[in-house]
Amino acid sequence: MITTLMKRDFYINAIYFLIIALAIPALYIIEMAEFYLYFGIMMGFLFNLFYYDHRNNVNRFIGSLPVKLQHVVLSRYVLLLVVVVGFLLYTWLVDSLAHNGLPYIESKTMSSIEITILFTLISIAISISIPIYYFVKSITTALAIQGGLLIFGTFTFAILTGNELITFHDSLLLWFFDLIEIQPIVMLIIISLVFLYLSYLLSARIYIKKAKV
Repeated sequence: MITTLMKRDFYINAIYFLIIALAIPALYIIEMAEFYLYFGIMMGFLFNLFYYDHRNNVNRFIGSLPVKLQHVVLSRYVLLLVVVVGFLLYTWLVDSLAHNGLPYIESKTMSSIEITILFTLISIAISISIPIYYFVKSITTALAIQGGLLIFGTFTFAILTGNELITFHDSLLLWFFDLIEIQPIVMLIIISLVFLYLSYLLSARIYIKKAKV
């Protein structure tokens, strides 16, 4: 059933995937390929998933099917994980081809660590956003809360990392940063998966509780 639910969401968003597949090379051609655009594309896909459910009352229909409610939530997380990984690998491929085939591009090719950082940022944003969409009834309210939290988080992170007067002396925090530096790609992937798993537990609890009301 999880596979069936994933296929449903995939087919529903087939046009979105096609647009993305064409848009990424176009961004490189016009020299507008930026990290924040990739981030926005994935957030747009996330919103599209829940917007379709809200518009067509899909949750009511799925609730009448002989399927475990936690599997409904799990299928969405697995799909998002597959889409994010596929999207970033595709972007990485296009980036490599563009730098080899378009001589006027001055930026450096994306490195494996940059791709991993982008994966982690998108995973954390998804982990924060999905429980909001499950908890809030209004899709526009959920979108506003999601946008507000992402803007606040980005602003706070920029202040903490960009202000030389702010330093971290906590030994546990410093140990954590040192651990990331040893194996940055592995540790970032682990952090991403932990965020997604904790988010899944929270979303499943919210979804099941609301279904019983």
